[in-house]
Amino acid sequence: MLSGVGPELLAFCLPWLERDPRLLLACQFAAAGNARERFLATAVLQRELAQAAIAVSDQRVAEAKLAWWIEEAGAWALGHPRHPLAYGLDAKASAHALARLVAFSADWLQAPSPDDFGSLWTLMQQGATATLALAGGAESEAWTFAWLSLSLRLTLDAKVALASVVPLDLLARHGLRRSQWSELDTGVRLRVLADLAARVPSPTVTASDPAVAALGALELRWLRRLPRPGADRVGVIDVFAAWRAARKASRASALLQPRRKSTQEL
Repeated sequence: MLSGVGPELLAFCLPWLERDPRLLLACQFAAAGNARERFLATAVLQRELAQAAIAVSDQRVAEAKLAWWIEEAGAWALGHPRHPLAYGLDAKASAHALARLVAFSADWLQAPSPDDFGSLWTLMQQGATATLALAGGAESEAWTFAWLSLSLRLTLDAKVALASVVPLDLLARHGLRRSQWSELDTGVRLRVLADLAARVPSPTVTASDPAVAALGALELRWLRRLPRPGADRVGVIDVFAAWRAARKASRASALLQPRRKSTQEL
């Protein structure tokens, strides 16, 4: 399914890749080997933590999962990782970044619902910034789109109200309460989430990492397609959009190289 990734890491990530064609496609734009493994491990860790915060069975299970990840960050710091995602990362060097990302997820689980889209967008930006520490790079906008679209997909199927994604003003406009979410049918949920997705701003920054840029472009296209049927399908236009975003990122990265060399010479 995906070449250039070690068997232990791929075995763990395979279920995520099978149900998330956008992630599988974005991985193709990362160089095979360390770069692809790091991108995949970071993206799957993001999904594991978001799922724990938003879409597990109840608050106690979510807290237990996140507490385990805090312990795992300590194990990474000691050079004794237990989780297969460590195969894609330098565990010891990534321990602090992992702890920071888990702390963001735990804080989100305890936080009140965002008041409006601006509050939610700020929250997603915080998640993106925490993710950057693992993924590397300097641009967080594509990861912000990735956090938001992932959060909406998990919220669409959430059975209980854990970490909140839907702003209070949006719920009020639809005549709903947060406690009602688990009782709503999929059509109503989709309309609410599509209303939220319509507020997502257009990209302003070109990422310099091709895989991250491709993922951001794919997730933004998913957000733009809500609530239409088939939003999860990846078609030819999606492939082209990912390729174009990755190509722009490669060019941006090439332009940055001379500047970096000049800075190092100084």
